[in-house]
Amino acid sequence: MKTGVCTTDFEKQPLRTADALFQRIRAIGFECVQFAFSSVTESDFTPTGQLELPGTISREALAAVARASEKTGLPVCVINATFNMAHPDPAVRAEGLARLGVHLDAAKALGCPILSLCTGSRNPDHLWRPSPDNGTREAWDAMFETVSRAAALAEKAGVTLAVESEASNVIDTPAKARRLMDEVGSDRLKMILDAANLFHCGEAKPENARRTLDEAFAAYGADIVAAHGKDIRAGDGIDFCGTGLGIVDFVYMAERLRGSGYRGDMFLHGIYDEDDMPRALDFWKRASGAFTK
Repeated sequence: MKTGVCTTDFEKQPLRTADALFQRIRAIGFECVQFAFSSVTESDFTPTGQLELPGTISREALAAVARASEKTGLPVCVINATFNMAHPDPAVRAEGLARLGVHLDAAKALGCPILSLCTGSRNPDHLWRPSPDNGTREAWDAMFETVSRAAALAEKAGVTLAVESEASNVIDTPAKARRLMDEVGSDRLKMILDAANLFHCGEAKPENARRTLDEAFAAYGADIVAAHGKDIRAGDGIDFCGTGLGIVDFVYMAERLRGSGYRGDMFLHGIYDEDDMPRALDFWKRASGAFTK
């Protein structure tokens, strides 16, 4: 298992080209990336609250990422293709699916096997913000139709899609994630394990850390294709933080991944401070021990 990082953790500087970004990631010591085209200037794209993936990817931008990846030896193992798959406006969902097709082609061009998705929220302004309507039948049906259509596109492209349980989204528990995979019935729909995202308000307590992971592994342990190293601080709310600064039991997480036969990579996430990334990387390597070697 390689240790990588989500490129969205790096501030998009005015002159941060694909080459500069990949060089910086390699210098810190990471071995692979979960990549978002919004992270590099060549894409000329800024995410919105509904669509975090560009509608077009120029040949020049794709070539720049491919060169940077080859030059630094950092494979692109996951590409972000997140949009609000439960948005109340069908036009937003349709536009997201159209853009997903562009990213499936990009993934194939870069030799990337996985696209990450967001099951979304009925919040019309932002896909990562909760809505009181997320538990309704209408929310489930909209999300389910969008995910099903996305899975059909992925099957044709030969690329895997990965979602995650996220407290602010329609899929907010491991049980719902299991239901989604079973009802969609596609081998191209899998899971990202992000332990911090498993906690709901009032649950972020150290004594819940292992039980929360156990519930996720019981529901979909064999279907995890990517893991995130995001953390969450103890408290009654949801307060994400960098790897090793919260209550996630990363030693136990590594043990459970190993026991499940996991063969994917770990992507540190939620750091957003380049100066803190070496510490986070060292923390994960020590926590995971021989599993990363």
